[in-house]
Amino acid sequence: MHQHVIRRIIFLTFPIVVYCIFLSILWLTYAQEYGSSQYWKMVGLFVIYFIPPLGKESVIPGAIGLGCPPWIICCGVILMDILSCVFISLNFDLLEKIPFVSDLIHKFMDNTDKIRKRNPWVERLSYLGLLIFMYIPLQGSGASTTTILGKLFGVKMWITFSIVMIGSILSTLSIEVGMQFLADLWGTNNWHAVLAVIIFIIVVIVVYWKLKRRSEI
Repeated sequence: MHQHVIRRIIFLTFPIVVYCIFLSILWLTYAQEYGSSQYWKMVGLFVIYFIPPLGKESVIPGAIGLGCPPWIICCGVILMDILSCVFISLNFDLLEKIPFVSDLIHKFMDNTDKIRKRNPWVERLSYLGLLIFMYIPLQGSGASTTTILGKLFGVKMWITFSIVMIGSILSTLSIEVGMQFLADLWGTNNWHAVLAVIIFIIVVIVVYWKLKRRSEI
């Protein structure tokens, strides 16, 4: 019993402690050299990312617009995705038993199940489907939803963790590189930047449509 309580405390606090350590290191290194105002801007972006429905596609461009180092924001976002997956995976059984939290969890699971039904290709493509779902910024996608989808599909925890980690790294870096490219392109030719955005949106829509059609066959 005593060991169970200790293990539960570790499960609950580990992800939070790790992220606090990350923010502390960021304060001791970056903030001391460049000032606290820039630090709190980055913390604000991390808070915004934690609160849905805003995601990487909003936070990373916001970081570039505010003059924050994109690589730091990317590290913070990736770490938050990974720790969210760890927290939900380790504490899902407890979260379901807490009165107020359990209602939120069940509501979130219902929404996740609706997303699953709207996107049957995710389940049919198995691990690859989860990875694509984590990578492409679809409505409702993200580390938390992917983790719960993994549970609904009966995927082992370490596999879900790997999918979330790889998907987060790929999607975050893709958005960061893409935003930097658009920022540079905008500086040389505005219309080329607009055209690049339109082409990207079309590609995403076509890929999503192809995957959805493939799952219906």
